[in-house]
Amino acid sequence: MAGQSFLLRWIGRLLLLGVILIVVLVLVGLVREARIRHRYEAAYPAPGQMEDIGTHALHLRVMGTGSPTVVFESDLDQFGLLSWAMVQQAVSQFTRTVSYDRAGIMWSDPGPRPRDGETIARELHAALDAAGESAPFVLVGHAMGGAYVRIFAGHYLSEVCGVVLIDATHPDALARLAAIGLEKKIPPSSLRPLVFLVSHLGLGRGKPGPQYSLPDAIYEAEQAFLPKSSLAWFDEMVEVPRTLAQSSRYQRFGTIPLIVLASSRPTAIKPRGSEQDLQEMWLESQQEFTQLSSDSDLRLCEDSGHYIQFGRPDVVVQAIRDIVTAF
Repeated sequence: MAGQSFLLRWIGRLLLLGVILIVVLVLVGLVREARIRHRYEAAYPAPGQMEDIGTHALHLRVMGTGSPTVVFESDLDQFGLLSWAMVQQAVSQFTRTVSYDRAGIMWSDPGPRPRDGETIARELHAALDAAGESAPFVLVGHAMGGAYVRIFAGHYLSEVCGVVLIDATHPDALARLAAIGLEKKIPPSSLRPLVFLVSHLGLGRGKPGPQYSLPDAIYEAEQAFLPKSSLAWFDEMVEVPRTLAQSSRYQRFGTIPLIVLASSRPTAIKPRGSEQDLQEMWLESQQEFTQLSSDSDLRLCEDSGHYIQFGRPDVVVQAIRDIVTAF
């Protein structure tokens, strides 16, 4: 019995030491990541301006002059306004433009939860107001950004004079993808503490190879802020079903000009069915967006992937130019 008791005490001590070691390593990781973030903030200063909307501040990049003002909304990713780096400069040559980072992405402050579409649309409107940007607006939304601008237009339709949807996410996208074997897994909100810890330990930064053949400057900045942006990405991801349901409430843009840009390869993942099934489903979804307006146009971009603004920025610029010119 004495020997067993001695062994149990030693096992207890080893477990305690193991716990202490883990805590120390986590603390070291947290301090290290805080220093890295401070260094990156100096290496990659915000290219735009911070606008206080009450609960937090959002980072906006305003370029160009004229009217209407083109407002860009990015996909549910960690690029933020960098999504538009290859488009905004060109568009700003013929009108005013605003790109921004949603709450917690890149240079913007974290915002209150839930991070659903209604919240994001209200915050964008508040940021535009705080920056002194006035209507009319041309809204440009990519993928989930399409759902966000659809909600924005639903709330502030009188301030919108045109919309460009770029491979936008359909309100029924989750069910339609699942039907062809591409079920989208939405993470449970209960995982947030783990994501928070992983984010603040800086894990995930430095994945191999630039995506979408991006210029090094864009890729490196996105990677620098990736751990910070990833927590905001998670908070938006868990709200995807709610956001898509919210976007479905807004069925009509009236006579507001709408251009829908659709890629022929919306994802690199293979469905359980054929590639043709995926393409047909995707194009059918994009075609349905034209029903939002009586003045709509569907344009297929066959030589580009899902990020048309990266693969064919000229196509995006031309679509925006067409709407601005007709204003």
